[in-house]
Amino acid sequence: MQVKTVDHYWNPSDKAWKHKDTDSDVPAELVQPVGGGANTDDWKEYGFVVVRRMPDPRSRLNDQTIKFKIVVKDAHLVKVCREVIGQVPGLSWNSEPVELDPLLLISFFPQLEKHEEKLRFGVSRTEEEEKMLEGLTALLDWLRINYRTTLAKIANLTAHGEITFDLLYGILVPHSILVTRDGATGELRCLRLLSSRQEGDERYVLSCEGVEMADPQKETVKHVDDADDDYEAEDSDLDDDISDYDYSDDDSDGPKDQTSPFRTGGRAFGRFISTIYVRAFGGTQKINRLSVYPITYHPDPEGLKAALIKRGRKWASLNGVHHVYYRGLAGRRTQCDYLRYNVNSRIMVDRGNFVRLQPNYAVPKPSAENKLSQLSPDRGTVWTYAKEKEDFGLTDDQLLLTSPVVYGFSLADKFWLEFNVQHVTPVKWNPETFEGLVLPSDRKTLLRSLIEAHDSDSGFDDFVRGKGQGLVINLFGPPGVGKTLSAEATSEHIRRPLYVVGSGDLGIKPAELDSALERIFDVATCWNAIVLIDEADVFLEQRSLHDLERNAMVAVFLRHVEYYRGILFLTTNRITTFDEAFLSRIHVALHFNELTTPTKVQIWRAFIKKAGVAQGELSDDLIETLAQRDVNGRQIKNTCRTATSLARSRGQKLGYEHLEEALNAMEEFVVEFTAMKS
Repeated sequence: MQVKTVDHYWNPSDKAWKHKDTDSDVPAELVQPVGGGANTDDWKEYGFVVVRRMPDPRSRLNDQTIKFKIVVKDAHLVKVCREVIGQVPGLSWNSEPVELDPLLLISFFPQLEKHEEKLRFGVSRTEEEEKMLEGLTALLDWLRINYRTTLAKIANLTAHGEITFDLLYGILVPHSILVTRDGATGELRCLRLLSSRQEGDERYVLSCEGVEMADPQKETVKHVDDADDDYEAEDSDLDDDISDYDYSDDDSDGPKDQTSPFRTGGRAFGRFISTIYVRAFGGTQKINRLSVYPITYHPDPEGLKAALIKRGRKWASLNGVHHVYYRGLAGRRTQCDYLRYNVNSRIMVDRGNFVRLQPNYAVPKPSAENKLSQLSPDRGTVWTYAKEKEDFGLTDDQLLLTSPVVYGFSLADKFWLEFNVQHVTPVKWNPETFEGLVLPSDRKTLLRSLIEAHDSDSGFDDFVRGKGQGLVINLFGPPGVGKTLSAEATSEHIRRPLYVVGSGDLGIKPAELDSALERIFDVATCWNAIVLIDEADVFLEQRSLHDLERNAMVAVFLRHVEYYRGILFLTTNRITTFDEAFLSRIHVALHFNELTTPTKVQIWRAFIKKAGVAQGELSDDLIETLAQRDVNGRQIKNTCRTATSLARSRGQKLGYEHLEEALNAMEEFVVEFTAMKS
């Protein structure tokens, strides 16, 4: 096969770019423009033509770089290169002629050599394969001659797991799997390299592909609890893999994502394109110390793949809306920083509402032309939870590229956050909480019957469609007597999320209240959650002729309560000031009296047991003594927590003396506060 080498240069006389022959005996690594003029033709008789692009003398940038391209004319050589290299952004195999960057060929040099060996030592070659082998051998021979030093350096460095910045392209092979660290969670993750380019001497720009959730289905919550045996709570399998590496050179400016959706088993996932930057570095660098590197240079590539695929299955199982438990760091991006929170709470995994309620938050989304941007959940359907072992039709190669992040809401912290999928575990329900409620047995039976009937959805409706389908329960009484606990116990009993809202979360203006209630009730309906509005007195007070703004607040609250279809708890202290319109909207009102001594004995026992003190270690007389003190249930809980901290700080076992010390300190504060107030 004939090979031709030409220069592509600017001819100032003709004011045009022209070609001339190049001295082909000089390696491309060292070549300078030489030789006389040559006639330009279409080079049909050549297998490929090496074109040197000479510096443009008209340029003001003083760029003296000589650039190369290989113009492939032989159809068989085009075919064999296409088989090995595949689709690469910016490269068209259908163009005439096909132009290849020599640096791209160097990246694929080992693969091209393997393909040459496969063709050469095949059992029997067709005539076409003979021509493919001839062309590929000629191309490889040209690379070996002209890039001998470069290929030797790359081979020597990579054999020791090292690379230099100027040779980084040698390991950045398109379609290869790269390892990097996720910016939100710090976990290792994999991406597939699509293309790379060097921007001067400053950095490399990598275009990579990963897998993200896209277009969540319009469905409601699935609770992940300890009844789902195949859903395994697990610590991060990857902590050992990442702890020994320093990614201090990671300068990723954040992903610039594009997502292409595909559906598997009714759920949508997407391929997203992320841009990663690798800053220039001096000297040699260990490859697996770079901010992003091929997985083949990881100390345990197969082990890492297995761990990431396992994590990917767990991640895929959380597509949609799920009620789970989370313990670990979570975070959210702001305009200037990434804020991290230590979360120890039940959470709602809900990417759809995350995107809907935070439209300006940077989350990988489907591109506009796919028309899959409607992420608002629907009402009325509940997923049959698919076990973590299922893969939803995703292949292992796709699971390997999944994100370590799930998006959701922390029910305790009341923040929409990015959560590390490694720290998501099943909810452990405690149905005994309801049985332990300090309520008269007839009231407890009534409450249980109402919530179970509503949970089963009897279908009873108001004459006006959508009105009066909810269950509104008012819990009134002094602080610390079990009102909030009743809502929590109800949540445990019917295994639903509990969305607690303080009156301060609802705003102080009618418009703010309207917007907040619409958002809260809408999300709670999607989650199939119980809503608890704590200290709701201000929204239930009697309307008057003189305070129009407060009247508007009461009217807004009344309207939303009437049309809410779920279970709503309202805790209040003063029912004497209620607006009469609310009396007919409340299905049941439970009065909580001041705690009696026997009740306080029960509460003391429960919290002392929860603090780790075995039954009998504190005598009945001592517990009776504690119950004589003038404290409510919340104060008992706080006392036990403080006493436990005191004992732990002193290296002692929790005893009566710690409880008494904590109780005395609290009562002293209460006495001083009361005196100052009076």
